[in-house]
Amino acid sequence: MTSHYQKGVFIQFALALLCITYAYFTINHRVEVYGIGTTHANINTTSCYQHGKDIEEIQGCESIQVDPRTGFAYLACGNRAARMRWLYPNSKKAHAFEVQNDYILLMDENNNLELLQPMELDSGTGKLVPFSQELRVHGFDIYWDSLDPTELTFMIVNHQQSGSGISIFRHRIGTRYIQHVKTVKSPLLHSPNDVVATSRSTFYATNDMRSTYSIMRRIEIFFGMAWGHVVYFGHEGMFSVAADKIAYANGIARSADGNSIFVSASSEPSVSEFRPTNAGALELVRKTFFKGFVPDNISVDTATGQLLVAGFLNTMEMFRYNHEVLQGTSARPASAVRRLQPLPHPHAGFYEERVLTHDGTLLPSTTMATLQRKGVKQRILLGAVMADHIAICDM
Repeated sequence: MTSHYQKGVFIQFALALLCITYAYFTINHRVEVYGIGTTHANINTTSCYQHGKDIEEIQGCESIQVDPRTGFAYLACGNRAARMRWLYPNSKKAHAFEVQNDYILLMDENNNLELLQPMELDSGTGKLVPFSQELRVHGFDIYWDSLDPTELTFMIVNHQQSGSGISIFRHRIGTRYIQHVKTVKSPLLHSPNDVVATSRSTFYATNDMRSTYSIMRRIEIFFGMAWGHVVYFGHEGMFSVAADKIAYANGIARSADGNSIFVSASSEPSVSEFRPTNAGALELVRKTFFKGFVPDNISVDTATGQLLVAGFLNTMEMFRYNHEVLQGTSARPASAVRRLQPLPHPHAGFYEERVLTHDGTLLPSTTMATLQRKGVKQRILLGAVMADHIAICDM
């Protein structure tokens, strides 16, 4: 009897020790990942400045895409209060700000702006009329091909109240509107974050998490659960899981030749390169891990093949800033931009360069960095999901 009792006590003690050890290493790792208690100075920001604080339309510009042929930048922006619904699902947020749709801005290299009006064809008259659906923009991408170089395809993560999907629009360069083609949804697309087009009708999209309820999402983020994945939408009009077991699948981008897909995993934190198969599945080619840097969106310089990755250095401060900024907050989450160059041999990984770091005053919670190039003029555009401006860094 005593022997069995002692054995039971030992097993309980061993299990308790394992749990404590797991909790210690998990918490220690999350503290490192989230940069809790760290401070950061400005590095390489002397040529950077804020833009748009006096322009009503420049707010909540979470993602920015640049057409390298024209140098035009396209900004996905919108009312910041309306974004709280999909930033914090199932939380008690007022929907009063849902009346006005989000929008796409066009900005040239001289900061001249045009609002691209979302439109659709009226089924009865065949005429263009204002887009009748909700437009709640998160990540997006632009696509062009040689069939018609003057036409762009916009693929937009659209967080409608009826369910999230990918809304596809087409845009004729030189016009002031985007025309809705279709919006596709699927149970596999339950928590979309970003999208990358592979043709006028096909794409990959990231689902950042498995959970759709706020409390479960917080647990999933804290413990770094690898429950996110990438889905593929093919020519046959069907969704499939292309890559899984990704810890908060976030930004996604493609190489200029279309042979590589890059995905950031914010909770790992890492950036991976995948090779698409004919069936649309993604095969891992290489991965690089970060320490004290949580990657968000990715852009690709089509001239060099280099990646620009925007990310957070104080992630807990980022959460606090996004949650409190509309009421006023003292949070100033530091951010950084890293440049990654895929090395010739996949096993060699990426060459990493620290492009800039800011202490949180330039653009709190920076989510996007992309290169805008027109002639001899080059600059990096920075966006953020809950900021009332963007930032521009001349090069």
